[in-house]
Amino acid sequence: MEKMELKKQPATGYERLTILKTEFVEIVRCHWKADAESELHSHLGSHCSTLIESGEFENFEERGFKQEISRKSVNDSFYIPSSSRHKMKCVSVAGTTLHFYTPALLTAQNDLFQARKSSEVADLELKLQSQGLKFEDLVKLTRLIQQNSVSTESVMFMNQLFAGHIPEAQLADELISRTRSTLATYEASPIYTEIEIEVTQALGQLLGWSTQDIEGLSVPGGSAANFMALHCARQKAFPDYKKLGLRYLPALKVYCSDQAHYSVRKACVALGFGEDSLVTIATDSEGRMLPSALAQRIDIDVKNNFYPLCVIATAGTTVMGSFDPIGNLSVICQKNNVWLHVDGAWGGPIIFSKTDRDLISGIEHADSFTFDAHKLLGANLTSSLFITRHRRILLEANDVSGADYLFHEQGDFLDRGKLSWQCGRKPDSLALWLIWKSYGTDGLQMFVDRLLHLQKLLVSWVQTQPRLKLIHHPEFLNVCVQVARPDGTFTDDWSKIVRKNLIDTNTCMVNYSQIPKGPTFLRLILAHPQLQFDDLKKILVAALNAKIDH
Repeated sequence: MEKMELKKQPATGYERLTILKTEFVEIVRCHWKADAESELHSHLGSHCSTLIESGEFENFEERGFKQEISRKSVNDSFYIPSSSRHKMKCVSVAGTTLHFYTPALLTAQNDLFQARKSSEVADLELKLQSQGLKFEDLVKLTRLIQQNSVSTESVMFMNQLFAGHIPEAQLADELISRTRSTLATYEASPIYTEIEIEVTQALGQLLGWSTQDIEGLSVPGGSAANFMALHCARQKAFPDYKKLGLRYLPALKVYCSDQAHYSVRKACVALGFGEDSLVTIATDSEGRMLPSALAQRIDIDVKNNFYPLCVIATAGTTVMGSFDPIGNLSVICQKNNVWLHVDGAWGGPIIFSKTDRDLISGIEHADSFTFDAHKLLGANLTSSLFITRHRRILLEANDVSGADYLFHEQGDFLDRGKLSWQCGRKPDSLALWLIWKSYGTDGLQMFVDRLLHLQKLLVSWVQTQPRLKLIHHPEFLNVCVQVARPDGTFTDDWSKIVRKNLIDTNTCMVNYSQIPKGPTFLRLILAHPQLQFDDLKKILVAALNAKIDH
């Protein structure tokens, strides 16, 4: 236990007194003067409960992409989760507050982005032993793991298609752990079942589908959703397949762009179609599938006795964030009786946008849709959904005999295990439901459109920098930028070298990519709920100023 310590902060007008600090809890009392105000800050992985002992305060909280201001008086208490930032201001003559941090606050350096700490993974004791540890030692171990993990909560992390932590997702994680439920049956999970139905219905309605036609469920990732799309497309085209198997099927063809996610190829392998069944269609200079190339290839395949099963359009490609022209592709699919699936794992939230929703024009004609709430919307990893406008297809594709011990009298659509190839299944849609309840449809629209506005500001700024070059004209929240050497020359490998320096110096973690026969470039992903233009500028300025022995 640490001794009581007094820290004066005259610049902010309050004194901070540490009453108790252990590994598991820290208690701090603050004495405030009139108009004293703290800086906007996070608690570095700790939850904070605050009690107003005297005086009156204004609390400003930034929760993900939502901001709230509340007034607090004597005996009021409030809770700031670790994923929030907040600041307080004393609006009375003086005041006293008591703060409980669980676990104890980490040191200030952990508020900065860290790709790697001083301890390498190999230095940590990760091997499993014959003798178990006490629980308090396990808690300490989890803290050590946290301190040596990549800081994905930082605005300086944009290595994947997600970033940042939001309280609603934490609430979902904690509730799921406490209730330990399964979506296999309605009787074991009635509320979570209704929540999953509500989420899939609401998303389907935003897609423009009729309520009575919509069905969907959570799946373990966007790759699994794309797998389910091909699974359902096969069931619709060949209802007898479940009984007769692969020998019943003709030679199938599946179509996607040359920029589509690799999970499509994996699904073809897992479903027994084979890699040769996948046809990649050429894209334009912005990475969008060419409808003319698709139509031509389907005609050729039909003439050669192949069966065109499914077209997978991408709404937000992984590298360039491009949107395939869904409306044009749907015309081709309808003409050839082909299932149209839209992989919206990354770009799906564009359905909430007012400014750029036309990117997904024609989505109402799609047969199914992938939606990953754990990417742009900040839900738990993973929070993926597969949605279709063919009401019974999930049941027909996945329900089998032999489960009477489990499924009793709830009907085909309430026992969700009948619609999935999984039995035990977490209520992964809870996080999206909590986020949607918290922010509302209007709030989600403002969040998506704010980031799209940031993208436009960034593009305009990049165009003023002679040593930065845009690889494409961004449609969505991927901004691909090539960095020139200090002498102003653009070479194929320099952006990759710069990226390594940014990580090694714990400046930021931005991924790099490369188009065929083209240079490497930095791929900035605008997903963090608290991201600002200055953060983006800071990253690229650091890339321009990287100190590299070349």
